[in-house]
Amino acid sequence: MTGHRIFIPLLAALILTFAFGTAFAQQALTVGFVDLQQLQAKSKRIQEMQKKFAELNNIKRANLEKKQNDLKSLTDQLQKQGPMLKEETRNEKIKEIGMKEMELKLTQKQAESELQNEARALDESMMRDLHKIISELRKQKKLSLIFNSTAALLAADDSLDLTNEVVQMYDASAATKPAASEKPKPAAPPAAGQPKPKAPR
Repeated sequence: MTGHRIFIPLLAALILTFAFGTAFAQQALTVGFVDLQQLQAKSKRIQEMQKKFAELNNIKRANLEKKQNDLKSLTDQLQKQGPMLKEETRNEKIKEIGMKEMELKLTQKQAESELQNEARALDESMMRDLHKIISELRKQKKLSLIFNSTAALLAADDSLDLTNEVVQMYDASAATKPAASEKPKPAAPPAAGQPKPKAPR
């Protein structure tokens, strides 16, 4: 099973955000750019997402390796003991090995599917959040265009680089955004001696 790497593929080759109004031709063009490679390297939030994804990948890999070792152990036992086993016993072990092989293939397929879905969900969530942040930054700075310097920019003045600001805004937004895995806590039970609230009619 190959590992997966969280990046920002959906943003790799496009202009991040832009605005053209009816008066665009009459106004001076104001631009900025974001370096997505530097954003990934600097963002603590992205690094934490990568860490959690790597941990999930390692769990899946360890589970597969255990099943592979179990299958190999059974196969080795059959090869060594096969000539000495009764036909019924040998057939049972062959059947058990066949079941283990099917289980291994199914587990591998499920693990790959889960990792792909998780990577896709993380990328889409990152895309939405970054697009929202970059759009808001463009409005704040009254810029006409913000480019992805990684894919479409050959040279630019450093004063146009918005990468650090986007990193700060993106990381800060994690503190106010509830985790997807968080669930509302159930209401505390009434204290002893107090009547239970009546169900709505």
